[in-house]
Amino acid sequence: MTKQAGKRLQWIDALRGIAAIMVAVVHLSLFVKESIVTHPSAAYYFIVTDFFNWGKIGVVIFFLISGYVIPQSLYRSNNKNFIINRLFRLYPAYWVSILCFCVLSTTSPSFEKLLFNITMFQKFFGVKDIIGVFWTLQIELVFYIICITLHHYNLLRNSKFVLKTYYILLVLSIVMAALRFVLHVKLPVSLFTGLTIMFLGMLWRKNDSGASNTISDNVLSSAIFAFIAAFLPISILAYSKNFGNNETWYSYYVSYLTALAVFKLFSLVNYPGRVLIYLGSISYSMYLLHPVFGIILPLKIWPKTYLQDHPYILIISFWICVLTASSISYFLIEKPFIYMGKKLISLSKKKSFETAL
Repeated sequence: MTKQAGKRLQWIDALRGIAAIMVAVVHLSLFVKESIVTHPSAAYYFIVTDFFNWGKIGVVIFFLISGYVIPQSLYRSNNKNFIINRLFRLYPAYWVSILCFCVLSTTSPSFEKLLFNITMFQKFFGVKDIIGVFWTLQIELVFYIICITLHHYNLLRNSKFVLKTYYILLVLSIVMAALRFVLHVKLPVSLFTGLTIMFLGMLWRKNDSGASNTISDNVLSSAIFAFIAAFLPISILAYSKNFGNNETWYSYYVSYLTALAVFKLFSLVNYPGRVLIYLGSISYSMYLLHPVFGIILPLKIWPKTYLQDHPYILIISFWICVLTASSISYFLIEKPFIYMGKKLISLSKKKSFETAL
């Protein structure tokens, strides 16, 4: 069923905020468990990290949102303007997060590592992320490149082609998981599952908008259930062996399915409230900055031994620092550069119009 655009954007904005909060909660919880608290609550960690993993849930929600909204940006624009928009949207806050890490962290990255991380494509060159959360952004960039290519060849609006691509990516996810299991090599299964999720978000939008007769309720339901069925063997094959991150297949499976359920529930909400909408507006900065301002900065302010004796100080300071830094980044970095990107696009359109005359 078609929703009003305003309502649709509001629940999407709210979901962004929820997703960023969930990722931040997991990283705070893991730091407290590993470095601050001697006897952490088993029940709490069962719910937040061990069985349900809020970080994975948040990431999958972000991927669904990208699939839901990014193609729409291309429909209303051209590839050149889309690229300008994305560059001014993503890179300034991203570079600021790297700068903040370099200033506040006790360990500085090598020049080579810094240089590759500035591109946001570092993992494709075999270079580690300066901040761990950067890995998802590289999957986002791959999705953008795919969407730009499909848009160039007039395939992005082709619902049948998008549907076929979704199932191809799902099959490739199974193949990569099987190869990872058989070869005992940490192959990038998350790249293919992430892209699959994004294409599912794209199908979801086509169904919600009512613009495609191909993506009916039954077709979308079949696509969702196909993912639910296929992701069980994917999880078992890819994540039943520990490659150093204490991964468990059941946590992956439950978390991905929970993300789908949360996405569906929020799509039914007409007005999620101003607080969640605001958190959605600062969600990108929150995602980038929470490891720096939530963990590194408090350790600069208080000795680790003090925080071990007073863990609530870390928790309170985590959220104060993260929300403050994210708000400052949004208003002083994100918004001005987004505006600059729009102005550049507007000037480009004006110049093209004058040239045509």
